[in-house]
Amino acid sequence: MVFKFKDLESLLVCPGSRTPLLQDGDWLICLNPDCRLKYAIRDDIPIMLVDEAVKLSPQEWGAIMQKHARDVKTGQGIGTNPSTLFADGSEPRWSSR
Repeated sequence: MVFKFKDLESLLVCPGSRTPLLQDGDWLICLNPDCRLKYAIRDDIPIMLVDEAVKLSPQEWGAIMQKHARDVKTGQGIGTNPSTLFADGSEPRWSSR
């Protein structure tokens, strides 16, 4: 079975902050700029344990956000309305609205 992030994107959240994730190679990256955890994907299985996650520096996290066309300070999609980040229309916890 192959892990397909796009199929689970609306269901998976960071266990540390309860915010959305993005896939960067063999890692799932938390979109919360205060959390900045990255979770390994091993043998097509995401390891969603905070104790096994790696804390990114602000610079590392910002570089990944930039690579994926996201704001390097907030993690939100550039030009994206924050309320549209979740399938149910709810706003991210770190939204300033």
